[in-house]
Amino acid sequence: MRALAARTTKGADTTHAHARCATQARRTALLRRAALFGFPASADLNPGTEAARHHTIQWLSRFGVFEDHASVAEYDALRFDVLAGLFYPRATGADLNLGSDLVGWYFVFDDQFDGELGSRPEAVARLVADVVRITDEDLAHGRAGDDGPLLESFRDLWRRINSGRPQVWRDRFRHHWLEYLHSYHREALERTGALPGAGGAEVPRSVEDVLALRRHSIGVQPCLDLNEPFDGYTLPSALHGGFPLEGMREATDDVVVFTNDIASLDKELAVGDVHNSVIVQRERAGGELEDAVRHIADLANARYRWFEETAAELPARLADAGADPDTRRAVARYVDGMRHVMTGNLGWSLRTARYDEQGTEAVSGGRQRPWAQLTGAQPA
Repeated sequence: MRALAARTTKGADTTHAHARCATQARRTALLRRAALFGFPASADLNPGTEAARHHTIQWLSRFGVFEDHASVAEYDALRFDVLAGLFYPRATGADLNLGSDLVGWYFVFDDQFDGELGSRPEAVARLVADVVRITDEDLAHGRAGDDGPLLESFRDLWRRINSGRPQVWRDRFRHHWLEYLHSYHREALERTGALPGAGGAEVPRSVEDVLALRRHSIGVQPCLDLNEPFDGYTLPSALHGGFPLEGMREATDDVVVFTNDIASLDKELAVGDVHNSVIVQRERAGGELEDAVRHIADLANARYRWFEETAAELPARLADAGADPDTRRAVARYVDGMRHVMTGNLGWSLRTARYDEQGTEAVSGGRQRPWAQLTGAQPA
């Protein structure tokens, strides 16, 4: 028995050693790829992040998102609070908690589509319609419903985000939110080949095709919108949607998409996800995978350089247009908010366990996250 126990222990030690080596190799590969980016990974973490971390876990738990302590621990290891803390380094108190809740809910919602649901367009459309229905509810007379953890937590989040905000801001935020939601239905249609030109390897797509959808599904715009109420200003619609801010917001989308596609590449290869610009670039151009990685990193760098060059010209543009000092200060803060999202996303990607060996194994082989089946959708 002692000899058997010794052999068993030795086998377990060997397995753990191999796992550690694999994790280190994945980490080394991620750092090597991250070195291709020509912009910084933010380390400007909000000092209130730890408090927001506990708040969001308690908030999601209150709505029944987590079924047990193991689920909480798996969620917590992904450190979505750090992403929020890098996005909003100057937010405080309830504002930071709100930003952390939004980021946390984003990922819980996104994880619903990693399994079978993500390839069932009709079921996805029904779920999206349920979320949209909540955005139409009267904030002042909202009700507590019985729609389950995912929708009930969203109802609370939506009310807290929108209550007391100017109508122009609420309209803008809802528009961005609907673009985000409907992108999931489009992705589901593409996975099933139900759209023209969505035949996977049979009809090679372009990186621009991927961007056209991922600019919405990445969820950057609603996160940017929160910078306005957090900092106490509201940009005029003409300024927000005109040149150059509209182009700068799109550049922010692109940089985050490209960064995410490189950071999550191994995970998406493992689960067979087709919505990744690196994978599409390799499909079209051939060559080695790392050639495609370098190409996408170059695109990210070009978009970031354009962003910074345009940002440097903004003060003179605004002065020439006769913008008042308050408007110029608000635009400068909004530009900082875009910059925080781009560099913060890279900074978080290097810290989270979502894309390391353990994170990839957590969703490969048909496994989903413990909180990934909250919709009640039944298999087809």
